[in-house]
Amino acid sequence: MPLHLSIDYTEGDPTSYRGIVLTSGRREIQRWMSGNPAADWAEYLAWAKREKPLILQSSSITHFLFDVPGWRMIEDEDGNEILIAENRPEVLAAEAQDKR
Repeated sequence: MPLHLSIDYTEGDPTSYRGIVLTSGRREIQRWMSGNPAADWAEYLAWAKREKPLILQSSSITHFLFDVPGWRMIEDEDGNEILIAENRPEVLAAEAQDKR
């Protein structure tokens, strides 16, 4: 049975991040919740590399990237999506402009 991966946060509230969550049906299997989304994502990837489960990613991951400024995904050399803090100057400038 595939596992379901999501980011637990309240949509529209950028301060409500509660962790990266892996579930099976309605049962929580694992939660990474250091308070740092990038660190939690890295811990999830390390776990997934060891365990090699079948994972379905929730739309909450994409929603988090749209709702919470300052984060984006990149692809590493192994083809994994990595959650990182936004560091492109033009995007940071546009986000700062949007806050005005």
